Formats: sequence, C-alpha cells, structure tokens
Amino acid sequence: MPGSSHRHWRNDIIYPQPETRRKRRSIFSFAFFCIPGALAALLSLYHIWLDIPLSAWSQALLVPDFEIPGQMIVHFITLPRIAASLLAGASLSLSGLIFQQVLRNPLAEPSTTGVSAGAALALKASALLVPSLALPPVPVACAGAAAAMCLTLALASRSLASPLRLILAGLVVGLFCGGINSVLALFFHEELRSVFLWNTGSLLNLGWDASGYLAPVLLICALLAILLIRPLELLALEEHGGRSLGVPVVAVRLTGLLLAVVLASVTIAAVGVIGFVGIAAPTIARLAGFRTFRQRVVATPLLGSILLWLADQTTQINPLLGNELPTGVLTAIFGGALLLWMLPRLRGANLGDAGASLARRNVSKIPYITFALWVVLLVILIWASLLFARGLDGWVWQGVSDGNAGFEWRWPRVTASAIAGAMLAVAGAIIQRITGNAMASPEILGISSGAGLGVALLFLFDPASGHALKISAASSGAFLTLALSFALARNASASPERMLLTGVALGTVFGALLSAITVRFDPRLTGLLSWLAGSTYSVTTFDVLALASVALGVAAILPLTLRWLVILPLGNVTARQIGVNVGTSRLTLLFIASLLTGTAVLTIGPLSFVGLIAPHLARMTGGRTVLSQLAMSAVLGAFVMVSADWLGRNLLFPYEIPAGTLAALVGTPYFFWLMWHQSQ
Repeated sequence: MPGSSHRHWRNDIIYPQPETRRKRRSIFSFAFFCIPGALAALLSLYHIWLDIPLSAWSQALLVPDFEIPGQMIVHFITLPRIAASLLAGASLSLSGLIFQQVLRNPLAEPSTTGVSAGAALALKASALLVPSLALPPVPVACAGAAAAMCLTLALASRSLASPLRLILAGLVVGLFCGGINSVLALFFHEELRSVFLWNTGSLLNLGWDASGYLAPVLLICALLAILLIRPLELLALEEHGGRSLGVPVVAVRLTGLLLAVVLASVTIAAVGVIGFVGIAAPTIARLAGFRTFRQRVVATPLLGSILLWLADQTTQINPLLGNELPTGVLTAIFGGALLLWMLPRLRGANLGDAGASLARRNVSKIPYITFALWVVLLVILIWASLLFARGLDGWVWQGVSDGNAGFEWRWPRVTASAIAGAMLAVAGAIIQRITGNAMASPEILGISSGAGLGVALLFLFDPASGHALKISAASSGAFLTLALSFALARNASASPERMLLTGVALGTVFGALLSAITVRFDPRLTGLLSWLAGSTYSVTTFDVLALASVALGVAAILPLTLRWLVILPLGNVTARQIGVNVGTSRLTLLFIASLLTGTAVLTIGPLSFVGLIAPHLARMTGGRTVLSQLAMSAVLGAFVMVSADWLGRNLLFPYEIPAGTLAALVGTPYFFWLMWHQSQ
C-alpha cells in the first residue's frame, strides 16, 4: 500500500537497516583513510615537483644523478623523510594502542605516560655525560623509557583503574624530565645545539638511517602484537574474568608494556620526540567504526602513519615567520586539543573530598609563634644570601660597608626572588581553595605556562616592550588559562583531578607553542630563553619596584576576599545558600591569582612549583585558617625561592643554576610524594 511504503521509507531514514548502517560505516571509514592520505600524497608530490621535473622522478627514486642537486635532495632528503614519517607514525600509534589496551586507559600513549620524556632524557644524558662509551641509542632509549614507565605506574599504583590519575602521573614525570633537560641544556648548551630540533620532533634531514632503525622493529613488534591479539582482547575484562578464561594476566600485561615501550623508544631514538600520535590515531580509528581491538590493530598503525605523514608535509608549507615548524610541535598542539576534547567523556577517580578537607581546616588558631619564627628565619636567610657567597677565592663573608661590590647586583635578585616566591605561594593557596583541590597550583594547572606564552608572544613582536606591558601580557595569559580550565572542567566539579589534567593538557599545548617560538633561533630570543629557565640574573631595581607594587596592591585587596576563601571550598550549593555570589567571587579570585602568577612568572620563569609546595608547608606548620595559611604561604614561598636563588648561584660556582629551574627540580619530587601519599 502507498501509505505503508511511505512509512517504511520514513522508518528506514530514522532507523537505518543493518545493511544501510554497514554501508555508511564503510564509507565513513574509507573517508577517514582516503582524505588525509590523498592530502598528504598531493603535498608530497608538490614538494618533489619543486625540486625536479616529472620526467626525472623515476631516476631520482631509483638511481639519482649525483650531478643534479634536485635529484640528490629528493633521493636523500625528501623520500627518507616521507618514509620516516610513515614508519614513525605507525610505531607510535601502535604503541599507544597497546598502552591503552593493557592499561585500559583511552588516554595512555608514550607522551602521556612519561615514556617519551624518559627515553629522550636518557639519550641526552648518555651522549653528554658518557660520550666516550658511545652507547647505542636504542638500548639507552629503552632503559630511559622503561624507568619512566615504572615511575608512572608506581605513582598511580593504587588507582590504575583511573585514567586521570595515571595520565597525570605520566605528564608530571614528563615535566620532571623536562626540568632535568633544562639543567643539561644550561651546562652543555653548545653540545646540545644540534639536538634542539630533534627534541621538538623535527623530521628535517633524517636520511635513510632512521627508516633502517624503525622498519625491522616495527615489523617484529607488529607481528608479536598480532600473535597477542586474543590475550590482549581478554584484558578488557576484569582481572578475575581474564584469569578464569586461562589468560596469564601479569605476563600478558608485561609483554604488552614491553612491546609498547620498545616501539616508542626506538622511534624516539630514530626521529626525536613526537607526541600525541598514540592518542590521535586510536581515537580516530574508533570514530571511524573500528570497535574491536582486532580491527584497531590493523587500522590504527595505518591511520597513524597517514596522520604523521600529513602533519609533516603540512609543516613544510606553513612556516612560522620564515622557519619550518617542527612536526612534533604541531602534533603536540593537535594532541593537546584532542586530550581536552576527550576529558569530559571520561570517568575517573577523585582525589577524595579535597574541598571538604580544606573547609574543615578553618577551625584552627593562628600560629603566631610559628609565623614569627619563620619570619626571623627568612630575614636571616636574606641577610646571609646577600653577604655570604662563593667567589674566585672560595667562600667569602663581606659586610655592606666592606667594599662588597656584589651587594649592588645581589640585592635586586634576592629581593625579587623573595617577592616572586611569596606571590606564587599566595596564588597557589588561592587556587587550591577555589578549586577545592589540594594538588592544584599555578604550575600544574598550566597557568604559569599561559603567562609564559603571553610574555613570549609579546617578546616576539616587541622585544623592547616596557615592564607594565609585560605584566599585562603575562597576567592576561594566566587569567585566560585559568578561566579556560574552569570552563572546560565546569561539568566535572565532582572530580578535582579532572581539572588538574585539563590544566596539564593546556600547559602541554602552550609549551608546544613556546617551543615553536624558541626553536626559531632568533637572536632576539636569547633573553627569552634565559627567562624561561627561571633565571634572576637580569633583574633590576625597577623590576623589584614593579613586583613590590603589585604585591602591595594585592595585599591591600586580599583581606576583603577572606570570607569567600572560607566558604567556596564548601561547594557551590552551600556558598549560594550562605549568600555568596559564586560567579563574582570566583572571577575576582581568579583575577587576583592570575595577576600574582603573571607578575611572578616574569621574574622566576613559568615552572618552579613554589605555588604547590608553600601552601602545603604552611598547612603542615599549622597555618590552617585562611589568613594564617596565606601569611605562612607567603613567608615560606619567599624562603623557598631565596634558598633556590642562593643555591643556584653558589652550588656549582662559577656556573649558575636558574632559581626557577632549581625550585622545579625540588618541587616535582614533592608532587610525586604527594601523589603517592594520597594514593595510600
């Protein structure tokens, strides 16, 4: 009947039949492979065409003429680069897929588990510290990757079922390795000049050796992964379920982790650090309709190779102000954005009732004696750091009136370190209260990186900008980052850890953009590189006055916000019932924390972890009311940064370790301890 056929036609549109769904899925999957593959192929052909005419392509591919530069470029540079991008993309994506299956974590991949950072650090350290041994790169990279993976698993050992905690541990392991890399770069700058581009994942001038490393390893690991398809599929079940089916769960997990670590470390040894391909390829494969692990084992490496091939070709036609953008920077930006998109779609374990615990700590008395003792210790430390230091003749104690020439350049550095440390500590205490998360800080939430990016962009376009403009740029970057973190995590207020991971993802994106700026080798960026390391070497009297002005202004406003800081950790519902305007109060506190962070970052760089350490030390020493915690945090933050500045100047004299870098090297292990303590 006409009516029934009409209804059948409408139902077929609204509720597609199985055959229709399969056809649509096939077309969808085909498009996921063909469209990026075709774009990458067209770009590759275009780059080859720029060097040689079409008639010479076959000769350049097989037997190049050594007297024709274009054929030499195509055979020894262009084609090896394409081959390396295909193999590296397949290796990293297969590694990420195995990580995700073994750990049952859709965010796991070499970058987010700390494996990439560990392998890169091991390669640099072996090349710099023991060059005479000429250690082969692959075993060294594997050892560093395995050590980083073990540290990540140890930190998240009690909550491996939580995707958020595991990835947070891995990303912080990466930050720690990055801090050590900064120290190595400081003392071995000339030796590391050749690996700057390698560290950002540039595929420029690789040659056929990289493919020679990757091809056999990828082939062997892919065959082993195929043989392990059935056991790895059963790992998706609960551990008891897998064992009941006869699967040696521990052996399969260890074998899978070994395969993933080897794939990632060999790729890093061959082509450098390229992040987030291991997240992007499996995720897009699932979106393309490949649901089972058996299907993804085949589809993911193919898709990963195409994605990295396309990314590498894209960087060659999108120069950054005249220089080619490293491929690893582009993949980090894309991967960080993908990570932010995935976060609201995940479930993860909380850190506990952090907000309630912070709120309960408002009942203690103010520890006046302890506060006074720390103030006295801070004054003694500042006095000693001004007058006691190492020189060419060893340790020297000089009074101000005894011809102490170093006093004139020491006092701005010491004063600026103290003020900046206090500002970051207060900002950290505020952020921990408004987020209800005792593990939050300007560094972990990416706020410091946002401030750093704001300054870097200003420095790029106007290196001679005034201090007021720099404070505005840094504070704007910090405020936008913190506001974006709240916006992205607004639907996850019950999971403070999710907001932490959102901040770390934002920090990853901003760090990649900073790398894109600093890799340009622009002479104007020399001062920027020193600042990024957290050096106080160039601090002037005007910088101290600017810091002091902002600090005094905030100190005058902050007492008006104490009631908000007491009530907000109780939760939005309770705060509204008491009569607090949550939006206005939170926005005001965000602005204060951003201003403090942005101004302090101008002095000690974007990574110091003072904002994490000082509020915890304040609570441990009795500062548990809002006022006492802010005051104790300020004093202890100043104490930590003055200590870091003094040690950085004298520990390896005549060489100097930037205060921000030294504080970060101490602060990251403290964060590790905090994660371990909260997992018990």
